[in-house]
Amino acid sequence: MIGIIGISYKIAPVHIREKFSFTKEEIVPFSELLQRETGIADLVIISTCNRTEIYFSQDKYDNQTAFELVYETIKKFKNVTDHCWHNFYHKANTAAVRHLFEVSSGLDSLIIGEDQIIGQVKEAYLNCTEAALTDAVLMRLFQKSFEAGKRVRTETGIKLGITSVSSAAVEMCACLLDGTCDKSVLMIGAGETGLLTLQNIFKKGVKQIAVTNRTFEKAEKAAQKYNGTTIIFEDFENHLNDYDIVMVATASQTPIVTAEMVKKSILRRNNQKQVYIDLSVPRNIELGISELGNIDLLGVDDLQEIVRQTTESKKESAEQAKVIINEVVSDFCEWLASRSLRPAINAITTNFQFINQEELSTYKKIASTEIQEIVDDYAQHLTQRYTRLLIKNLKQLTDNGKNIDSLKIINDLFKFD
Repeated sequence: MIGIIGISYKIAPVHIREKFSFTKEEIVPFSELLQRETGIADLVIISTCNRTEIYFSQDKYDNQTAFELVYETIKKFKNVTDHCWHNFYHKANTAAVRHLFEVSSGLDSLIIGEDQIIGQVKEAYLNCTEAALTDAVLMRLFQKSFEAGKRVRTETGIKLGITSVSSAAVEMCACLLDGTCDKSVLMIGAGETGLLTLQNIFKKGVKQIAVTNRTFEKAEKAAQKYNGTTIIFEDFENHLNDYDIVMVATASQTPIVTAEMVKKSILRRNNQKQVYIDLSVPRNIELGISELGNIDLLGVDDLQEIVRQTTESKKESAEQAKVIINEVVSDFCEWLASRSLRPAINAITTNFQFINQEELSTYKKIASTEIQEIVDDYAQHLTQRYTRLLIKNLKQLTDNGKNIDSLKIINDLFKFD
């Protein structure tokens, strides 16, 4: 069974999603807990601002039991006591495969055709593979997801226009401030999301850019790329009042911009309007700042109008993408199905050869060499013919391995002692 259990922007608000967000450092400890609790050892965890998804491969439990066990382990690891089952979705086998391919292609993103997600999926896969958490099935699955993502982006127009949450946030800033060319921006965080946001804000014509990051060298490198300045992270609070737009994209598990900081900034700015953008999950800006005067606070869930417009403009590309995804899903499922036939085919071939040799050994004791060769050739021919016939019938009966129920019976049938 290939399974996925996940939580995303589609069915859970950010205050629920952030409870189940994973850092890179949490992946191995969680996998160890999952193996102790359930025996499930093969997994890939994708955790972004819009989703947390756990893909796993197992044959120990029925589908529903597996989902419930993984869900309970997530809650235990994250110390969540609330009942959140209704916030999670779960899919098995072909449905799980299709879902991953849609995620990698940007079809399941808040912004249709989002570019950033494919890099996030690759990073998640590499992290889990390097930690020896992926089996052959998950390895093949994720490689095919990258193929699907690449084909969708090169064979359709899905990547045209707005392609990321950060670019949507920049567009929203332009609307709130009547343009951004003459505005100043402070970027807190110089990771992948922060760098993508800087790229988008720079394209909008913003020239006054400052960057701060816990690692000063990363902030300095990012600032230099966009002719900006660098602020020491421990001192950014004293510079909030200098900027019209403050964007935050870090991996902090707690807010780093507080309402108290922003109150002080307002006084220094003489009540000039400011826009704060929180691109982090968990949230990095205290929600209370939205109640302060002349402050607009946007989070990843506050971009619905731009999302609607983008989705509408990309409908045709999305339909083309689904055709491509169907092809790659079919290709992967054929591979997976034929792989599931191997034990039965090996059992048929090995056991027929064994019976053949065992029965021939009786004749070899009493027959001449010439007779032995004739009988041996005939027995070999008969064995090969019946083996081919049984394998052919096996493939037809199981729809080339897709009919799992029949396959289990057949595997038991050919377990010769």
